[in-house]
Amino acid sequence: MRLNLDKRQRAMLHEMGVRVWQPLAPVADLSPAIEVIAVSAGQKSGKAGFGQNFQADRTVAAAAPLAPAFRQDAPPPRPARATPPVPPPAPSPSGHAAEVSDQPGWRLGQAQHLYADTARSGGARWLVLAQSPPAALQVPAFDGDAGRLLDNMLRAARLHQDAGVVLFAPLVRQTISGAMDEFLAAMADLVAQARPDIVLVMGRLAAQALLASSEPFGTLRGRPHALHGCTTVVTHDAPYLLRCPQDKAKAWDDLCLAMGLAAGAG
Repeated sequence: MRLNLDKRQRAMLHEMGVRVWQPLAPVADLSPAIEVIAVSAGQKSGKAGFGQNFQADRTVAAAAPLAPAFRQDAPPPRPARATPPVPPPAPSPSGHAAEVSDQPGWRLGQAQHLYADTARSGGARWLVLAQSPPAALQVPAFDGDAGRLLDNMLRAARLHQDAGVVLFAPLVRQTISGAMDEFLAAMADLVAQARPDIVLVMGRLAAQALLASSEPFGTLRGRPHALHGCTTVVTHDAPYLLRCPQDKAKAWDDLCLAMGLAAGAG
């Protein structure tokens, strides 16, 4: 801010806490010296506008040469180091990329016989594999709200009257990572021992893991699959249906498909 100030104006600025500098001698070949006012921070007044830290610096044109962009004796800036690209995964001997071994693992719970007292001789053999929370490994199949809904679903499919053997096993998705080899080996042994006519897999994640498929669950539903050579149908699990009861009709359609396949096998 360039101003020509007299003594009275400079005195007023001094009372306001504004320091004023004036050149000692005029610059040759220039107009009368222009005073340069620099405003510095101060708490002399509690009013807004005088308690802020700021500085206004205006210099006389051509008073000094421009400073260089950087010191001549300073070393030049170092170029940025390029980040080396991440190499792709090494291919396996078969020619495919190495499989990731830290996928979430599964645990197969102990198999339980359901409706053993009412099993019908010559009826179809069912193996029900249900995606379940970890607590299901320690409780009976029909425990809690999800267990009661599971019982109602299987009774609606007349498994308590028409089935020969109904074997139930919970599938628990573990939080730790690990290979699927042990789980799949245990599943193969269970299927070999149960010799089911129909396998009912309940739960989206369990179905995708057992069928080794990344297809959407809506695509896996509504058609038969094969699990270790056994006819398999997938549907929603009971805990999911408690959260989304609007999908119970879809689960009933899947049960009807499983019943039809089981009747043909029996």
